[in-house]
Amino acid sequence: MWESRTPINSGEEAALDHIEQYLDTAENDEVLTREDAVNHLMEQGVERADARAHIEQLLLKGYLYEVEDELRLPSRIDRARPTSLFCMPLLIGIRG
Repeated sequence: MWESRTPINSGEEAALDHIEQYLDTAENDEVLTREDAVNHLMEQGVERADARAHIEQLLLKGYLYEVEDELRLPSRIDRARPTSLFCMPLLIGIRG
């Protein structure tokens, strides 16, 4: 069964977009910590308290996860999967 994700607000979505862009341009061995993410969001004009709150909510809602001190993104395929059971028969037909 498809699991749905908790929706995110526009500020959280913008923060996630900035973090994705940062990771897309980062070196392969570069690690992103919470504090790095906060600093990056602040460079984008987000207040420190808001940046911390956005990251916390993205973690709580499953859009980011943390391993040791490193922030990571779930796979984009996983994040983009439909949250509605309405789409499930079509995907089953494609996969099967």
